[in-house]
This record gives sequence, structure tokens and C-alpha cells, in this order.
Amino acid sequence: MSKAVRVHPRSLKRKRDEDQLEELSQRVASLESRPSTPYSLFTELPLSQATQVGLTKSHFKTLTAIQAQAIPAALQSKDILGAAKTGSGKTLAFLIPVLENLHRKQWTEHDGLGALILSPTRELAIQIFEVLRKVGRNHTFSAGLVIGGKPLQEERERLSRMNILVATPGRMLQHMDQTAEFEIANLQMLVLDEADRIMDMGFQGTVDAIIEHLPKERQTLLFSATQTKKVSDLARLSLREPEFLSAHEDAHSATKS
Repeated sequence: MSKAVRVHPRSLKRKRDEDQLEELSQRVASLESRPSTPYSLFTELPLSQATQVGLTKSHFKTLTAIQAQAIPAALQSKDILGAAKTGSGKTLAFLIPVLENLHRKQWTEHDGLGALILSPTRELAIQIFEVLRKVGRNHTFSAGLVIGGKPLQEERERLSRMNILVATPGRMLQHMDQTAEFEIANLQMLVLDEADRIMDMGFQGTVDAIIEHLPKERQTLLFSATQTKKVSDLARLSLREPEFLSAHEDAHSATKS
């Protein structure tokens, strides 16, 4: 008589997680980045349960125009140059791909920094971070703010443990130059939010220097309300074969962030 083999519950959970991840990856691979009928609900997108629950609990249901265009393309690891103004919902247009792409790579604390989000001002960086905390609450990633206002040493002690950083350009470059243990070799994604404001505030040289520090093999998402020459120069420096997206928001019922 054959002997029954007892399978440990952890093994069952690991197998179930692997199957779910494989199914999710297949759904992303078959996703239409420019469907004939635009996606209108977050539930229509191939997102992890952790992200879907975070969206639901944060009362995000309906996609804005920029979200419907950017998220499918970004989920497939494409670079993006998006024209989108403040209030268009662009924050979720880049935060969801950040969470999902790291999730599908099974990113852990041992992998180091996976995504860097650059914002022109401390106030905007804080807003982005708050949305990240809400939507990403069910993921296991560590996330931090690097915006100055605190001693450099206090930020330095936390950097090596972060998977996702939201930062202002000046402070970020300061750490790259002065924090020896700050490791960015594994970086997967760079987000440049409100790139036109970053340029207008005189950070062009700073951002150029930051990009020089980063690995060449990465995904970059750049959002800007206006397409100035400086933004075009930055796009040429930072993007590879990007998707060009422009959103004219007309979905008044969409939930923006």
C-alpha cells in the first residue's frame, strides 16, 4: 500500500503564490496597451490582489485618461513620455506600475532599491508618498522619503533598507555623492514627475548627474504638463523608445490621484 505524503502548508502556499504570479505575468504579457475600447475600471487591469485591495480601500475605482493610457504600457515595462497636468491622476499612473513590476519580480528587502521617484518639491513628494502608503499598504516593500529637512545621517541610516524612494533631486544627488553604502545597481524603475517643473526650478544639471549614476538597463516613466526643449532634452537622455501619451481629461467621474 502506498504511503500518503503529507504536504506542509507552507509548501502549498508557496506553490499557490507561484501559480498566481505566473497567471498574473501571462495576463500582463497579453495586455493590449492601446485597446480599441479604453480600460475604465482598475478591476479590468491585471493587477495583484495586494494592489487591488489597496485601491479599493482607498476608494479608487475609475481610471482617468492618463491612467488608462499609461498603466497598461508601463505594466509591460515600456518607457513612457506622458503629457499630464497636476490633477489628471498621474500619480497612480506611475505608482501602480512601480508596485506591480516589483511585485512580479518578487522584489525583497535583500534586493535593495528597486524604484526611484523624483519630484520637484518636498510638498509634492509628500503627497506622492501618502498615496503610495495607501495603495501599497498590502505589499511588503519598504518605502521612504528623501526630501531634506532632516539631518543627512538620519536619512542615510534608512537608505540601504529601502525598496522604493520618493525624493527631491538635490537631496537625492547629495546621498549618491556622500552616502557610501547607498546601493543603486539593482534599480529597475525611474520616475520623473512634473519634469517641466524640475527643469524650471534649475535642477537640470542635478537630474542629469543622477541619471549618470543609474544603471542603463531600467524602465523610465517621465510625466510633464508641458513639453519644453529642456524636457525634450531630458527625455532623450533618460528614455529608450518611449510610448508618447497625452491625456485630455474628460472623465469627470474618474477618481484622481
